[in-house]
Amino acid sequence: YTLSLKTNQWRTAEPMLEPRFAHQSVSYLHFIFVLGGIGVDKQISQSVERYNSMFNQWEAVAPMPTAVLHPAVAASDQRIYVFGGEDAMQNPVRLIQVYHISRNLWSRLETRTVKNVCAPAAVIEDKIYIVGGYTRRMIAYDTKANKFIKCENLKERRMHHSATVINNKLYVTGGRILNGHDVIEDSDCFECYDPKTDVWTSKGSLPYKLFDHGSLPLVCVSNRPNPP
Repeated sequence: YTLSLKTNQWRTAEPMLEPRFAHQSVSYLHFIFVLGGIGVDKQISQSVERYNSMFNQWEAVAPMPTAVLHPAVAASDQRIYVFGGEDAMQNPVRLIQVYHISRNLWSRLETRTVKNVCAPAAVIEDKIYIVGGYTRRMIAYDTKANKFIKCENLKERRMHHSATVINNKLYVTGGRILNGHDVIEDSDCFECYDPKTDVWTSKGSLPYKLFDHGSLPLVCVSNRPNPP
């Protein structure tokens, strides 16, 4: 489905080439890329397809080298980065998979630094921030220097949450947390991370607890004249 911000109406778009769920998606330019997930055979899929929003068309692109579930995914500088995730046995996959969009080629790098499952990723300038994922840890991957940077931890071990960027600050909403008794709870937390100060601050609570959701910023332009 697509939502028109001008008319505030939904319409049905062209369906994906393959049915899937628990997949990841990321946008780059006028494309939306859909990666992996679980297919009709109930197996973790390596397949990747992209949607052209200008022509309302889907096409298959090169599959991921390794099938993973619940990785952190982000797009930057003509590349899609797939960090970690888990395999069919629910073991963390310590791997970075990188897709070069214009070349339609994948590369992969094994690393002990990556160990995230059900964590979002977000881009601020040249860094990709991987936020939690059954852990309090947050790391930033410097795409230019090809190295990881340790950041301030989350206050709680979190997974299935969402992250988005506004004015070079990272906003994290909801998800599920592991409390002090290792019990999983749904969360209504709303927190902000400032990479300049490496500090997390609370922004209050969401109206409802939620997880496995998405979030994105919208630019609001007012038609009202500026006050005198």
